[in-house]
Amino acid sequence: MNLSQEMTVAVDCFLRGNLQKADMLCRKQQKTEADSTTAMLLLARIAEQIGQQEQASHYITQIKAINPSFEIHHLPDRLSTSTSLSQPRYLLIKAWGFGFWSDIDHIYGALLLAELTDRIPMVRWGSNSLFRDTDTENAFESFFEPLSDLQWTDLLAPGLSYFPLKWNADNLSKDELQKWSGDGSRLSGMYLLNRSENVVVSDYHVKINDLMHWIPQEHPLKPLDRNEIYRYLNEKYFRLKPHLAQRIENVWQEKMAHQNWLAVHVRATDKVFEVDNLTEVNKVYARGIDQILSINPSLHIFLMTDSKQVVQEFQAKFNDRLFTIDCHRGEGTTGIHLEGHPRSQLGEQVILDTYLASRCDFFLGNGGSNVSLCIRHMRQWTPGTYFLIGNDYLGVIDTALHDW
Repeated sequence: MNLSQEMTVAVDCFLRGNLQKADMLCRKQQKTEADSTTAMLLLARIAEQIGQQEQASHYITQIKAINPSFEIHHLPDRLSTSTSLSQPRYLLIKAWGFGFWSDIDHIYGALLLAELTDRIPMVRWGSNSLFRDTDTENAFESFFEPLSDLQWTDLLAPGLSYFPLKWNADNLSKDELQKWSGDGSRLSGMYLLNRSENVVVSDYHVKINDLMHWIPQEHPLKPLDRNEIYRYLNEKYFRLKPHLAQRIENVWQEKMAHQNWLAVHVRATDKVFEVDNLTEVNKVYARGIDQILSINPSLHIFLMTDSKQVVQEFQAKFNDRLFTIDCHRGEGTTGIHLEGHPRSQLGEQVILDTYLASRCDFFLGNGGSNVSLCIRHMRQWTPGTYFLIGNDYLGVIDTALHDW
């Protein structure tokens, strides 16, 4: 599909109300043609639709600067939002329902939304969380402290209004409610920016890369790049439960504190269904590790992986220089979370892995894995110490979730 065809699709998406995909296609166009008046005009119309009038005016001003005689034709309205504000204002963040750090990445995006809309965020990982034990009401709080002093049940108070309109006080505890189809489905963060309702619910993945374009010029987060936004949100909101923080500290002091470490994250099992060239990506690790060790020969290897075979390969090569935590690992292409292990135990194991890796001196991971990417957000890495194999997924404009 050439660029003109992409913009044709973008306009069609806009007219059907698929604003997120239209926005993405405009951004892709701008990467190739920064002064595309077609893309800027459509972005202005999208901004109008989601109540971002200042940004709409910004795009119109840009168009006029490029071509003063350009005629701005009105496109049909298909979505309207209210610009009036009411108090109190909350954001309920539901489980995305996939891998642990994919779910956390959704929370990061929703927290950016909360920052932009001045809403109090609350997280509830219900029955669709892959890391919730059956006797647990809110799986998020098995691992992290609440994001605020309020609980999600405070959102059931009489008289509160809700958006999307599929939600109300009687069904707010439900999970997977018209997430993929039906009214109020597939709503990313941009649809939730300018709502007057007391309670906004985010149940569809919010990606920071897709939302940060809508940060107002005067907002304190505007000057930050994507990685800086992630680190800001991580430092402000995420606090481990004390027993997990202590467990991480104990392992670090007993096993790792007196050595220098290269943390390596290698995905296998069910990741082959998400990354087409995973086998080729994994073959690059040996060369990357050798290059890092050639400059820092005293490093030990901290291995993070979901694969028993990968552990065996690393043990054969690095012997007593290798350390990896005792955790559930799989064979073949079945995801660990589908093998019947206690769900909260799986969550604790991935937390232990990632937080230990964030303490290491160097890191080498997979650019298509949220596990590898989340480690970058946990600290300020010195240039030349954090490496990814493959493209950084968090910076990719990916329309897959919005192809409808």
